[in-house]
Amino acid sequence: MLRKASVLWGLAILLSLLFPLKAVLRQTGVDPLALRLQGLDLAGLCAVLAMVPAIVLCRDGQLERRIPSWNVWVVLLALFSLLFLVLHVSWSLALVTEYARELLAPGGAMPLPVSHRTVVHGAELAARLGVLVCMVGVLVNLHAVPDPDAPVRKRRSRK
Repeated sequence: MLRKASVLWGLAILLSLLFPLKAVLRQTGVDPLALRLQGLDLAGLCAVLAMVPAIVLCRDGQLERRIPSWNVWVVLLALFSLLFLVLHVSWSLALVTEYARELLAPGGAMPLPVSHRTVVHGAELAARLGVLVCMVGVLVNLHAVPDPDAPVRKRRSRK
């Protein structure tokens, strides 16, 4: 169940990244920052809306039966999907930004010559690229769909 959920979220995020909604809104004269919903930004909303086509693709491709058992790609996909969602929910983004500000401050634990906004934007880019690469890794490692007409072999019980 968790495997399927992580692949579904990864597929939904990947589908949402394929549509440049912010650029389309800018071209039509709508300010994408003015469309902020309480608690969720535009990329997070697109990921939630992309769950419907992701579920359809999973059913059509029989991904539930084809997803490999837990491997590195599935685990990394779940982590990058979670990072993407954390960075696109406003209250968690505020927490991450504040933590990065405290961590990178001159008296903080890791004083670096970069701003905390640069680190958060880098993490968001890493989440997008991570979802893309890990989803490709999961899709490449799918098992073949078993033939429904093939005889089913029964397992022997060990005594």
